[in-house]
Amino acid sequence: MYRIISFNYKNSDVETRGKLSVLVNHYDEFKKYGEVIIVATCNRIELATFSNLKNPILEKITQLTGVDPSKAFIYEGVDAIRHIFKVLSSIDSMVVGETQITGQYKEAFMSAYEEGAVKKNLSRVMHHGFKCAKRVRNETNLSSNPVSVASIAVKKAKEVLGDLGGYSAVVVGAGDTSRIICKHLEKAGVNIILVNRTYENAAELKEEIEHVNVDIHSIDKLPKFINNYRLLFTATSSKEPIIKQDMIEDKEFQRYWFDLAIPSDICNIENENINVFRVDDLKDISEENIRQREKELQKAEKIIEEEIQNYLKFIQESEVTPMIKMLRKKAELIGKDVIQNAIKKHFIKKEDEKEVEKIVYTAFKRFLHNPTLTLKENANEPQIDVLLSSIKKLFKIDDNLVDSNKCDYNFIVKKDKK
Repeated sequence: MYRIISFNYKNSDVETRGKLSVLVNHYDEFKKYGEVIIVATCNRIELATFSNLKNPILEKITQLTGVDPSKAFIYEGVDAIRHIFKVLSSIDSMVVGETQITGQYKEAFMSAYEEGAVKKNLSRVMHHGFKCAKRVRNETNLSSNPVSVASIAVKKAKEVLGDLGGYSAVVVGAGDTSRIICKHLEKAGVNIILVNRTYENAAELKEEIEHVNVDIHSIDKLPKFINNYRLLFTATSSKEPIIKQDMIEDKEFQRYWFDLAIPSDICNIENENINVFRVDDLKDISEENIRQREKELQKAEKIIEEEIQNYLKFIQESEVTPMIKMLRKKAELIGKDVIQNAIKKHFIKKEDEKEVEKIVYTAFKRFLHNPTLTLKENANEPQIDVLLSSIKKLFKIDDNLVDSNKCDYNFIVKKDKK
C-alpha cells in the first residue's frame, strides 16, 4: 500500500522538523519494512512508502527522533498518490508555485534509489508524479513569476526596511536556497557578504551575481559580520546552530535575521534589537500568495485528478498484460507436460510430437481467447481487480502481481461519480 507520513509547516514547528531531519541518515532502518523515500526540506519532512506495515515505521520514527508520530498527517492508498502529485506540483507548498520542491523530491528519490530503498512501486508513482508536475507547470500560471521561501524572506526584509538599495546583507551558505536569496538581493540592489565553509562553492555562486558587489569570507569571520550588519540570511545544512548567544554583541541598531535552515542555524536569541524570522514566520505572505493564485490552483487540482486516474489506469493495464502472458505460459507448460507423458506411455509416437504440439496449443489458444479479450476490454474498468484476483486463485498463479485487497481504482471511480 502507498502511504505518506508527513510532518510539514501545517502540523509541526521548525524545532520538530529539525529533529526529524536526521531521518535521511537512516534508510537502513526503514527499507526493511518496504520501499521508502525520505524527503527533508525547510517546510516538510516526509516518508513516502510502499509497505503493508505502518506501526513499525511510526515506532521507528519516534525511536530515532523522539517525535510523537501522532502529529503527522498520514495518507494511504489513492490519498497518498494524490498527496505526492500535489506536493510535486507545488500546490501543497507553503509558497504555492515554487519550483524547488520538484528538484528536492528528485534528489530524495535518487538518494533512496542509491540506498536500495526504491523498487517498482515508488519508482512508477514518482515517474507519473513528475509527469503530472510538468503538466501543471505547462498548463497553468502557478509558476509564472516564481516565488520561494527565499524570495519571501527578501520580500519581508523590504517590508521592514523599505527600499533595500545600498544595504549590505550577510548570506551564510552557498546552496540552492542561498543562491535564490542572492538573486533576489541582487535585484533589490543589495551588496552581499557571502560566508561559507567552502571557498570554491561560494566562488561559483559569486560568478552568477553581476550587478552588486559580492565579498567572500570564511565561516570563522561570521561573529564579526553578524554584529556589524542589519541584514542576515542563513540557509546551511549544519546539524547544529551556527549562530549562538555568546557570539552576539549588543548594538544600538535593529538587526533582521532570516533563518531558512532546517534544523535552525540560529539558536534562540534574547536581544531586543535582533529580530529573527524563521521559515514559519513567513506564512502570512505565503497565504496572500495562495489567494492571488486561486484560479490557477483550481486548474492544477483538475489536472492532478486527471493524472491520478491516468496513473491508476496504467497500474491496471500493467497488471493485465503480465497476467495474459502467465496464463499462456502456464497453458504451454501443461501442454508440453501432457505430450511428454503421452509419449512415455506410447499413446503417441515421438515422431508425431511436433504435430500434436500444434493441435494442443491451438486448443489452448482457442480456450484462452475469450478470457484474454475480456481482460483487455476490462483493463481500465473497476472490476478488473476482481477478475485478476479470481484468475490468480482459479489457476493457482503464485505471483504477487495482483493484490486482491486493492481497490484504489474502484475508489476513485466511485468518488468521481458522486
